Amino acid sequence: MSEPKKETIKQLFDEAQGLGVYEVGETISGLARKLGRRPEEIIKLNSNENFFVSLDFLRNVLKESVDEIDPRIYPRDECIELKQALAKYLSVVPEQIVIGTGSDDLINLIARMMLKKGDEALSISPTFSIYERCVRTVGAYYKAVPLKEDFSLDTDNLLKNVSSRTKLIFLCSPNNPTANKFQRQDVEALANNFDGVVAVDEAYVDFSDGSFVDIVNKYENLVVFRTFSKVFGLAGLRIGCAISNSMFAKIMDEKFQMPYTVTLVTIKTAIKILENKGIIKEVIEKIKVQRQILIEDLNKIRGVQAFDSETNFVLFQTSKSSKIVYEKLLGKGIIVRDIGQVLRYPNCLRVTVAPQPMMDRFLRALKEILS
Repeated sequence: MSEPKKETIKQLFDEAQGLGVYEVGETISGLARKLGRRPEEIIKLNSNENFFVSLDFLRNVLKESVDEIDPRIYPRDECIELKQALAKYLSVVPEQIVIGTGSDDLINLIARMMLKKGDEALSISPTFSIYERCVRTVGAYYKAVPLKEDFSLDTDNLLKNVSSRTKLIFLCSPNNPTANKFQRQDVEALANNFDGVVAVDEAYVDFSDGSFVDIVNKYENLVVFRTFSKVFGLAGLRIGCAISNSMFAKIMDEKFQMPYTVTLVTIKTAIKILENKGIIKEVIEKIKVQRQILIEDLNKIRGVQAFDSETNFVLFQTSKSSKIVYEKLLGKGIIVRDIGQVLRYPNCLRVTVAPQPMMDRFLRALKEILS
């Protein structure tokens, strides 16, 4: 690429060099081509997607949605209808909800709302990398405070790191990649003692029992994010929501969120999914059962330590290099996530909880690699 000549563009290029790239990992088609195999022979277990929701069920819901909408018209009434359905599902009022293109969109929105160049945001380590990306793209500083050795929140240390520039704290509960939820009293201590906004990403909370949605009215500075990507199996449609007190949500929605960020077909599909809560409840229970089986099976393998999980993925440590294990699994057509060092635990990997046939193949491959 040639060097830019215009000063403004040169500055953009220079600043961009300091920004990280979100690594999505290997894709099914890409790995299939590398291995000379069919895409259906590849098992994708690196992005915590939900393979327990029936694909036929989702396709039928999607077809119904397409048949019912007029794509020539912007979504208006449908967005109101979705907020009403979500409010019922979350036990809040519709005025507390902001809809976005996945929770990532809303996480980015809160960063744009709260931060300007030179400000600072705090988060934890390790955690989801998108928080740092959103903070740094607005020219703010990002500081990560390590979790305690048992993966719990170090509230005192977080508050000690607050400065006059700190406007925002990001938390992920249950946390990615450690898979544990944080204690209510710890999150409330942050909301009580921090002058800025505490933003809690609850992408995996449906697989746990630790939501903070019920206290957003108690704290004017608490915002919670939820997504349809995990529990509802709609990762490919990109939809999520933020929940806060009504005044904060109104500011987010009317002053900062762009109009019509989510497609009409996606909104309609989300509404229909929420009408099938019984199916989703069954899916959650299946994932919880399979998760426990997976943890137990992993811990039976010599050279593996699997950690407890309150998500739809499991973090585990191997006696061999996690990079080598990851590469060898790729060679067998299995994609997981190489996490590496997690606090005092080296050689960690993350695997999505999936139906038994996928888990069986993954476990057989892992045993072969570690034997």
